[in-house]
Amino acid sequence: MKLITCYSFKGGAGKTTALMGLCASLSSKQKKIALFESDQNRPLTRWKQKALRNDAWDRQCEVFVADELPAMVDAYGQADLGGFDYGLVDAHGGPSDLNNSIIGSSDCLLVPAMLSPLDIDEALATCRYIIELLMAEGLEAHTAILRQRVPIGRLTASQRAAYEMLDLLPLCETPMHERDAFAAMKERGMLHMTVANMANDPATRLMLHHSQRALDELAMISAFIEKALQG
Repeated sequence: MKLITCYSFKGGAGKTTALMGLCASLSSKQKKIALFESDQNRPLTRWKQKALRNDAWDRQCEVFVADELPAMVDAYGQADLGGFDYGLVDAHGGPSDLNNSIIGSSDCLLVPAMLSPLDIDEALATCRYIIELLMAEGLEAHTAILRQRVPIGRLTASQRAAYEMLDLLPLCETPMHERDAFAAMKERGMLHMTVANMANDPATRLMLHHSQRALDELAMISAFIEKALQG
């Protein structure tokens, strides 16, 4: 089982949204996904509950509570024995024994960052912490910044400057653009299941088009990650 972690020191950076999107994209490829929930607010558990009500939850996926180190170790063991292909972790908050163990065990680390000076500063601090921790432990993991909520249209001067600054760092090639389909995932459920449901309802044709575009974007992001893990 490959472990992919979304991590940032900053709250609201888009970790959970990125993880939900990755889960949908990998599940659409018939992969079995374990979601490890280290946030005591339980956003992934609530997401699953809402998705089940909307008939938009893929049964190949399961949420494991992992908000303490012993719980994470137990959950990882259960998922590994259960034949899950990928484990996705929504790592919450700053340095801790739990987060350090998650980082050290990860095969791939994504650091979400929006195009604002504060978000870039936090992303840089997060990346530096990850690299220093991995080097100190003699470990390696694919690490990349995932640009979040990138406007589809023209960027402001400030956003262009931020975009160019991030270009100097290890990046996931495809960003997650600012799309309603991404924002709605927390309420609707898994995006690939939502798209399938919309395809059967003529009244949602316009929404289907935009949701499919978002799903295509996620497919490119997950393909980038899978290629990195294979190489």
